[in-house]
Amino acid sequence: MMSDVTEANEALWSSPVRVRVGYGFPETIRGPREALEYLKWRWPVREGTYYIKALRECAACLQRGIPLEKVRETFVLASIEAKMLG
Repeated sequence: MMSDVTEANEALWSSPVRVRVGYGFPETIRGPREALEYLKWRWPVREGTYYIKALRECAACLQRGIPLEKVRETFVLASIEAKMLG
C-alpha cells in the first residue's frame, strides 16, 4: 500500500500547466503534489468553486489515486477562475 502513495506523490501530468502570479514569470506545475503546494502557498485568490475543488482533488489524488488527468483538468479550471494561465 505504501508504494501506491509513493507513486501518487511522484505522479506527473501528461502535460504541465503554466501559471502566472500577477506580473511574474510563468511557472510550470507538473503534477498534483506541485499543484497542491501552489494552491496552498502561492495562490492569489483563496476562494472560488474550482480553487476549493482543486485543493480537495490534489490532496485526494496523493492519498487515493484519483485519475491524474481529472485532477489536472480541475487545476486548469482553477487557474482560469483565478486568471492565472500563463
